[in-house]
Amino acid sequence: MNPPVVAVVGGGQLARMLAEAASPLGIRLRVLAAPNDEGASEVVTDVVIGSPDDPEALARVAEGADVLTFDHENVDHDALEQLEAAGVVVRPSVATLRCSDKAYQRQRFAEAGLPVPPFLVLDAPTPGGSAETVAATVDSALAFAERWAAPDGHVVVKASRGGYDGRGVWMLPPAELAAFVRDWSGAPLVLEPELSLVGEVAVLLARRPSGEVATWPVLETVQVDGMCNEVVLPSGWPPEVEARALDVAVGVAEAAEAIGVLAVELFLVGDRADPTVIVNEVAPRVHNSGHLTIEACGTSQFAQHLRAVLDWPLGPTSPLAPAATMVNVVGAAGADPRQRQALALSTVPEAHVHLYGKTARPGRKIGHVTVVGADRALTRQRARTAAAVLSGVD
Repeated sequence: MNPPVVAVVGGGQLARMLAEAASPLGIRLRVLAAPNDEGASEVVTDVVIGSPDDPEALARVAEGADVLTFDHENVDHDALEQLEAAGVVVRPSVATLRCSDKAYQRQRFAEAGLPVPPFLVLDAPTPGGSAETVAATVDSALAFAERWAAPDGHVVVKASRGGYDGRGVWMLPPAELAAFVRDWSGAPLVLEPELSLVGEVAVLLARRPSGEVATWPVLETVQVDGMCNEVVLPSGWPPEVEARALDVAVGVAEAAEAIGVLAVELFLVGDRADPTVIVNEVAPRVHNSGHLTIEACGTSQFAQHLRAVLDWPLGPTSPLAPAATMVNVVGAAGADPRQRQALALSTVPEAHVHLYGKTARPGRKIGHVTVVGADRALTRQRARTAAAVLSGVD
């Protein structure tokens, strides 16, 4: 029998790690990589070069595949809908992928009764549009700020599409909001109040078409400048808070009609002893917050995603050790982590090092390190040390 073929749109590190999980499962991976994509092409032999916005390239990568899935969400939805209509199995579906649009996501989840922050969606003023329309848009933004911004606080402004790792998000004082909205010419904006955060957690789960759902333990996430920097297991929050987070995440998966892995990032707001759980963002794919599942859990997010989109039975998700920490390796000027692996492994022999084959640039995620052990604090310290050595940080 021929092996199943999973086609992946995108040729970055997520496709690379999907390929590494596919090999022992006997799955053949085919990747649609843009000319400037780095990561997957080092480990995948079946690569189609083309843009995710090109219907012909999407059709080429999907031809003969058992299922089409994604390394990222920046894909032409109209072209995907044409593939679905032609009988191509697309998982997650276009309907689920739309939830990566922050404006659509907020509206859909609010309608489903899920806990989201107060928000306002603003269409960008049309270039050359009437002064009255521009003024009305600005007035709506200022009215939102007047109602929701704390004294001396900020309004969180997000581009509904295209942002990642802190990009496309601005913290603006109300006095700067009018000029920003007036000059904005991109995707619709989502305005939210600045929340009083006491923590952030992530829940990853997987759903297959036949209905089976598997959920990993709740994870603590630590952000630096809007980018995920660390992920820690266990989360450090009481069981009742974790149960609340799991309930919200399952509700998100149902509202999004997710198939495959879904990452749900959650804010913990208000009272540290009894925080409110609020949806921050979701990603309908494997995600940075789930990288530690490769070594720390019974089934990695990558193997689970492949099993889910092929509608195979899902694997166990329980931790294999009491604690684990993942720390991202971020590029720094003049440092190539590939020249520092031996030093990192001599410094932290138990470190699991994953490099993505990407050119190092300041602020760019180029790998990650996971340390698994018996003590939460020690795994954090050891993973941070190894990642710092790889990044060339003294």
